[in-house]
Amino acid sequence: MTVEYVHETRDAKVWALFVRMPDDLQVALGESRELLVYVAEYGKFQAREIDRASELVRDQGARLSRSIGVILTADKRTGEQVMEVGEESETFFIGFSIDRIRTCRPLGEDDFRILLQAQAYGRDLYDLPGAVTRSRDFFGRRRLVERLKQEIAMGSAHQGIFGLRKIGKTSLVNRLAQLVREDGRCFVAQIDLQRAAAIRPDAQYIMWSIGQAIYDSHRHIRDIRSLRMFGRYELFSDIEPTESVYELFDHDLRQVLAVRKRRIVVILDEIERILPPTGNARLEQEFVRLWRVLRGLDQQLPNRLSFVISGTNPKCVEDAKVGDEDNPIYNYFTREYLKPLSLGEAGDLLNSIGHKIGIEWPTLSVSEAFAQTGGHPALLRAMGSIVHRQNLNRRRQVAVGRDEVRNVSQVLLVERAPLLAQLVSTLKDEYADEYYLLSLLAQGRVHDFKELASEFPSDIAHLVGYGICSELSGVPRLGIRILQTYLQRQLSQQRPDRSRRDVLEAGESVSDYLIEGQVGRRGGLATVYKGRNVGTKETVAIKVVRSGKLSTVQRELDILQTITHRNIVKVIEAGILDDGNPFLVMEYVEGPTLADFCDASSRPTEHALLRWAVDLLSALESIHPRPTQVEEIRKQHDELDGDVVQAIFEAQHGVIHRDIKPENVILHKSRGPVLIDFNISVRAGDPVKTVSATPGYLPPALLLNSWSHEVDLYQLGATLLQLAAGNRLDDASMCDLDILAKRNLSRRGYELISRLLLFDQTGGYRLTSEALRDARQALSSLGRQG
Repeated sequence: MTVEYVHETRDAKVWALFVRMPDDLQVALGESRELLVYVAEYGKFQAREIDRASELVRDQGARLSRSIGVILTADKRTGEQVMEVGEESETFFIGFSIDRIRTCRPLGEDDFRILLQAQAYGRDLYDLPGAVTRSRDFFGRRRLVERLKQEIAMGSAHQGIFGLRKIGKTSLVNRLAQLVREDGRCFVAQIDLQRAAAIRPDAQYIMWSIGQAIYDSHRHIRDIRSLRMFGRYELFSDIEPTESVYELFDHDLRQVLAVRKRRIVVILDEIERILPPTGNARLEQEFVRLWRVLRGLDQQLPNRLSFVISGTNPKCVEDAKVGDEDNPIYNYFTREYLKPLSLGEAGDLLNSIGHKIGIEWPTLSVSEAFAQTGGHPALLRAMGSIVHRQNLNRRRQVAVGRDEVRNVSQVLLVERAPLLAQLVSTLKDEYADEYYLLSLLAQGRVHDFKELASEFPSDIAHLVGYGICSELSGVPRLGIRILQTYLQRQLSQQRPDRSRRDVLEAGESVSDYLIEGQVGRRGGLATVYKGRNVGTKETVAIKVVRSGKLSTVQRELDILQTITHRNIVKVIEAGILDDGNPFLVMEYVEGPTLADFCDASSRPTEHALLRWAVDLLSALESIHPRPTQVEEIRKQHDELDGDVVQAIFEAQHGVIHRDIKPENVILHKSRGPVLIDFNISVRAGDPVKTVSATPGYLPPALLLNSWSHEVDLYQLGATLLQLAAGNRLDDASMCDLDILAKRNLSRRGYELISRLLLFDQTGGYRLTSEALRDARQALSSLGRQG
């Protein structure tokens, strides 16, 4: 290895090398650029070194490898520390202690190249937690995305992109938005409707969200001084009256288009989130109202607006009516189905990733993988991930055999059953006719399938469009073998006389987990079990939702899976049991709940109570809207790329827990209070009619289905009030609890809880960061008094 450059810093103990790797190592790692070796000669590893090394990689542009880097410190635990802290970094950093490096040539006998290669091969690059955001992770559909980019940039049509769950719609939309931005002819406003609609699915909130996205699309828009709404309100609730959103949106959009000559592209991902196919009169009215405004502006300002929507099913643009109203977007969008990858694209995905981690897929193995997965990208990645796991601790490249692919397919059917369930859950829960036709095909009932084809032409067209059903000209077949096998097994276990069970027994299997027993009491909508991963031996909590629907919450689960905070439970995956009940898998957090401390004898001290409050508010602050962070990001970036726009969108909207109560906070011995259960079981069971499973924890002024982060603050206030009073809300009124808590708390502690309970009132907390600041000050003040 050759040192090309020595990078010095102001700190004499911190420096870096830019290293040219030899040809054989470049081939082995699939990386031709120089390698960053970042050195911090401190006795203890500090997490900030990851950030500094990442910043150095970004600053060097194309010179340094963005896929892999090395960090050296004097800390003997550098390797495990870097692995733990660096999970969120875009670059995969490998850590070594300086003493370990001294054992390598020329000072020792070890070969640093072999150490580096072995560590690099330990990465599972096939496994992605969510949608693709980086261009290097995007595979296939290049001709499609280029054509869509040209059509959008030219304004020739509004685009609707539809396809199966996990087929890569969001990844394609992200890539499409990136290319349109780079093209430079349009401003791009991208909205994740799952995140926005989880807070408020009404037209007013969605229009404000679109306005914010337009404002954040480019600094040239943020420089316009005559805007009245775009970028002018930190929170939607700041707009009074909210009905003025329509007038303000109309004004600001016209201002932008008058001052700037570029066209505006509005991308709405997950269109079903604002128009559920199950039917809801209020949401149907909101959908019609939203699109009447947007389509009206498009007609008044021709060739200045383009819309792109994505979803599972194109019914929202195919039906002439939405409820009793004319559908404003009936035949308004062209329909583009996102089908699985081609054979060549599948091989590109498997080998491009595998090349970086020492896995080679010969032609016959690629063909077998393609036949088993039908080219579905999520299944291909799952297959690659299993191969990677089965070949851990490799020091050289391994070639995957055809028979190994077949064996991995059987493992995938068991271990990744939740993924297979998600592929078809939307059809099963919301498009019953399509699912029935798919079931016939899976069971080999070709004659019945053909007979029904004439009765359900649009449903057949959708299945063909998804790429899971062949054209009817020959013998119709299901093109994804693994999915067909999964459906065959599911259908054989779901006989008409088999009802959903209420209880699982110890020793039963749920996907790749073994039930060990029930946890706590059986709830009204769900039951929680303790389980163990058969492969990893990891202990988990499995929550089974009775008579629920996985499809209503699965996209939100994708968001929750990205949350990493020590005081928030980690969501692992979700799936469907053999009897049809959905289940959620979470990390198992052991300890009592805060409900065990809501009585006179176990009531916490004020110091403990405020410490818990700080931890819980810190957790909520990390997921709630963060206007200050939005402004910081805007100031740091003149031109906003896709990742930055996504970061702003997440900071603006946040995530709402919706069901904070003593029973949903577990006190862990080392982590402190841990929030569990994001009220998903309620929404999975009845997402339209039910807003909370727990009466008494909703603010009196809350409107049905109109959520904000302030609901979480109110619920936390109600939880802390019971702990301070040493009484339960079930037994005493809020007024009684207030009197008892005031007697037991200092002035600052009592004021904190009181302000948390002032939902939508003067004096209440608008931002979680404000409440966290006061909680820390109250805790600090209590310490000084002591």
